[in-house]
Amino acid sequence: MQIKKGPYGYYAIEKLDSPDKICAYAEEVIAGNKSDFYLQPVTDYFGTEAMCCFEFSGYLQLTDPEFSVFSPGKKTASHKKDNKNLSLRRRSVGDLFYAFAKLLDNLISPSCLVLDPNLMFTDPEGISVKMCCLPVKSHPEDLCISSLGASRLEELLNCDFFKSIITDDEKNALVYSVKENNEEMFLKIAGLIRGDGGDDLFSMNIQKDEKHATTGLPASLRQLSKTEKDLLIAVLSSVLSVLSILGKMPLPCILFFLLSVIIFITTMLNQKKTNAGIRKVESQEQSRQRSSILFSDNPVLSQPDEYSSESKNAESVNTYTPLTTGKLTLISDNEKIHSNYSLYLDKTTVGSDCFLSDIVLDEQGIAPLHAVIRQTNGSFYLEPAKGSGKTFIEDSPVENGRSYEIKSGQKIAFGDIEFRFGLNN
Repeated sequence: MQIKKGPYGYYAIEKLDSPDKICAYAEEVIAGNKSDFYLQPVTDYFGTEAMCCFEFSGYLQLTDPEFSVFSPGKKTASHKKDNKNLSLRRRSVGDLFYAFAKLLDNLISPSCLVLDPNLMFTDPEGISVKMCCLPVKSHPEDLCISSLGASRLEELLNCDFFKSIITDDEKNALVYSVKENNEEMFLKIAGLIRGDGGDDLFSMNIQKDEKHATTGLPASLRQLSKTEKDLLIAVLSSVLSVLSILGKMPLPCILFFLLSVIIFITTMLNQKKTNAGIRKVESQEQSRQRSSILFSDNPVLSQPDEYSSESKNAESVNTYTPLTTGKLTLISDNEKIHSNYSLYLDKTTVGSDCFLSDIVLDEQGIAPLHAVIRQTNGSFYLEPAKGSGKTFIEDSPVENGRSYEIKSGQKIAFGDIEFRFGLNN
């Protein structure tokens, strides 16, 4: 990869010997990434070659000495600004490592990341990090955290910029998790760096342990919910009632028995009320979703102005906005399967069992509950169900029980039945 200066800015350029190496889906995901760490790729084709360009105007290389402000011999605690910058950088770097793992959910291999410190960039304050992610096709076996490459990651973390931000223990843990292909460990270390429960959580646990040491309560009891604690008290009251009978103490026996019955009945009623409330909220949300489909021409659901004259005559305005809906378009040659399926619920199930599935594909190779497609904040996620059914995204087999974000134009296959996923405008 080379860095060149053009008439309008600075570019990192990678030449590819074949245009077939470019993955249009990966290019779309990188260009629309929500993490904002990856520079947007621009691909130009020249006959049998392709050139991928990343503009980094306004940013400087991580290896620039100006950004190695926390050298090993400098005390960072002497300046409040340095401490604040260090905190911001740690959060940004922690988010960056999270973004590495997020690529897997988008079916892009971390091996596409350019981890050369000379080809990673930062803003003038040295807080945000920008990098290149090549939108090239990768082998399905590379869809794992180990494809980052332990040696590549170690070389990156040894540059002065990262040395000033993460500790040696954190660096070694990150490299080890990549070497062992331990994605869970990698995310935990990223959370530590980001500050999601690292040192603060550790100190809180110490304080809790000291407090609980004085109370003498076992950890298992502290973790019980209120309902479980109430039921435990009811059981203890019943035991005391039995002991009172054995001790020939009728009055305490009656009192303990009545106490256990009252607690048990109250707990069950409260639990039933809570479950009913949850079901009511879910039912209302489902009704709202259906209404937004039926009344898609109406304006957004809104409340009247508190001080308007209309609010005096009505508590609310029952108008609706349409949901973001997706669709599956059949691209396989199969006359038994419908050509189009709409995806408008938060959860749409796919399978061969008509009782378990919203989209029924009664074909060989389709499990009774094959997969679930969820919609969250306008984005769609595919979750292959745990079982014998095979699911593919862009011809890559995906792991059962794991969630993958799917994009418009992507090919999805349930067994041998292929669909093209899209969005309804």
